[in-house]
Amino acid sequence: MRNSIAAPMLALSLLLSACGGSGSGADNSTSTPQPSPGAPSVDTGSPAERKAAYATPGLVITRDASNADDASCQLKKNLTGGRHHAVQLTSASNETITFEVIEPKVINCEVGNPLVLQGHGFGGSRTIDPKGGFLERLQDNGYAVISIDQRGFGDSSGTVRVMDPNFEGRDLLQILDWVESHLDYLSHDKQGNGYNLVAGSTGGSYGGMYQLLLNNIDPKHRLDVLTPDITPHDLRFSLNPNGTVKSAWALLLVAGGEQGANQPLIKGLDPAIKETLLRGAVTNVIPAGALPFFYYHSAKYFLDAKPASEQDPMDFLSAPLTSGLSYDFPAVKPAKVDILFSQGFRDTLFNFNEAWNNFKGYKALGGDVRLMTHENGHILPGTQTVLSQLGPLDAGIGAITSQFQAAGVSMPELQTPSGPASCGSLSKDDADLAFFNEKLKPANAKAATAAVQTAVDHLRTAVCVSLAPNQAAWVDFDQIDDKNRVSVPVPATTLPVPNSVLGLSSLLQPTFIPLAGLPAARRTVAGIGHLDITLASALPADGCAFAGGLPPEFPITGCDAIVHVGWGARTGSAAPRLLDEQLTPLRGLGAHKVNMTGVAEKLVDGEELGLLVYGYNLQYLSALSRDLLVPAVTITGTVQVPLLQ
Repeated sequence: MRNSIAAPMLALSLLLSACGGSGSGADNSTSTPQPSPGAPSVDTGSPAERKAAYATPGLVITRDASNADDASCQLKKNLTGGRHHAVQLTSASNETITFEVIEPKVINCEVGNPLVLQGHGFGGSRTIDPKGGFLERLQDNGYAVISIDQRGFGDSSGTVRVMDPNFEGRDLLQILDWVESHLDYLSHDKQGNGYNLVAGSTGGSYGGMYQLLLNNIDPKHRLDVLTPDITPHDLRFSLNPNGTVKSAWALLLVAGGEQGANQPLIKGLDPAIKETLLRGAVTNVIPAGALPFFYYHSAKYFLDAKPASEQDPMDFLSAPLTSGLSYDFPAVKPAKVDILFSQGFRDTLFNFNEAWNNFKGYKALGGDVRLMTHENGHILPGTQTVLSQLGPLDAGIGAITSQFQAAGVSMPELQTPSGPASCGSLSKDDADLAFFNEKLKPANAKAATAAVQTAVDHLRTAVCVSLAPNQAAWVDFDQIDDKNRVSVPVPATTLPVPNSVLGLSSLLQPTFIPLAGLPAARRTVAGIGHLDITLASALPADGCAFAGGLPPEFPITGCDAIVHVGWGARTGSAAPRLLDEQLTPLRGLGAHKVNMTGVAEKLVDGEELGLLVYGYNLQYLSALSRDLLVPAVTITGTVQVPLLQ
């Protein structure tokens, strides 16, 4: 990765490293608020009617070249445990599927060993040697692990389809079929008149998408427990929130996907993916025919469960170069399943709203679904990341930046470096392991500490909300996007927000709109706010009356405004800061009633809260208004502010 374009490639490596990797281990802080006594205790003993696969009635174990050297309880061979090796299969699309079989440290031929599937982030590859990471902790607790090279990455071939049910989905089903029929030491539990595989899944970002997809399409419902981290709910929202192209991430995903693919350019990202992301960056609009494609690849498609007659056709200019542009899997609501979602509040690709919508959608199915947050995730490489490569110059430039900030001038920034994958003192990895052990009950489970188990139990009734590294709060479910909101007016902006090319001035001078009437004692902004505002042109007239008949790619309509709204905090005359670096884009003049992107931060003493509005922001790179007939906009309306008691 380090070559003549070392700086951008290093930045790309840093941001993609957050997309599905294991956490860094336990956080030693002690500031996670503890729930009151009386949380339910957890029985981690093995079920009474559990058998290893070879002894499970009706289950036939296949012996072939793919498992000839595997541990076998039936043949009483290679039972020392702890080994790993690769398996390759030929997929339904005639491509290679590769995954790593990672044995538990102790193989149990009586009740067997539960299975955990693991998937990598976008542009990554499978874990081959689990030593020192979360997968070794799973081995130590008695789990077998299957680490997967997703289609097009690592040693798996084919174009990358971004978790297409027709391709990646079928590959995942084939892997699970192989595992169930070839590993004779895996646990099976009695269910009704038969036995079912005892299985869970783990991974973040792309490694979370595969978990939801596999659960959504598996007719046998073999996954019992999911632990998706920083995972999308609806890719249309992820890439194109409120009709505004998230072009910085779109271009980085193209670069990262091609770089990580095992056949870059020749295959790499599927033509449909490249076309969507590149056309979106160039034309400022995601092609309408691409949105159904990404909807089909999202958890929302299955949770919505719309009939086939209501599904829009997928349409691409590159359709002759691709295939499978059809809804092979109907939108059927998934079966209930137990899930521990985790999400970074500073994640700007898949933000907190995605995790919250996933949480609500899957909890409504009836499973035990929980949610915790942390300070990690998809983080764009910002000024600090770049300056850190400059050695002695870093401190000098940092001092100059601080002087500008004190004078009220905001310095251009993407994001500051990520924090720990922990909610206060609760490590994501510790929580995931405790959740697996509670649900899958391996015979060799190691007990979680009392603090971890108490916190994981508390997640049954509340969300662990990370406010900052080593600082967290517990928030009841109905407080996230409803009952904690305080409605206040948004005063008309004295100076209109610059739009179009004038919006570039927002890099140095975003518009801060103070909010009056907020309860003085409530200083923690945590949850999802709501905007009910109107954008109007600063000119006497606009072109909105006729703009609707023009193609969406048409740049000049007299109606196409783009602003980005976030929560700002300001002390005196200093430049305001953007809470959790999260923005909500609004496109078009007129009324906007939308949820804001979720945040969780405690205001510093002396700070006042307001809306921070940009006519342009680097997170959206090329996505600024190109409408020269809308030089600036005014804002009026109300906002509902999520404030903790």
